[in-house]
Amino acid sequence: MELDHKAREAIEDIIHRREGINSIQAQLKEDIKAIAEYLAVKPAQVARIISLVERERAKGDVLEAERGVIDAAESMIPVTASAEVQDA
Repeated sequence: MELDHKAREAIEDIIHRREGINSIQAQLKEDIKAIAEYLAVKPAQVARIISLVERERAKGDVLEAERGVIDAAESMIPVTASAEVQDA
């Protein structure tokens, strides 16, 4: 396969945009890490919050569905076990 000038430029443009995307992703990762440090939580927790907010904004009712799952899980935990966790 031979690449003409136009095809080479298009490929170079894609490569440069991918480099830009990788740079932005690395910066986002650092930003999440900084927020997590500020909040004294794990970066995964901040990422989870961001994900939930994005999903809620995109389609709605995500938070309500998550509450339902949490409520169901809590209902399966014996009262004594939840009391022990709160005391710890």
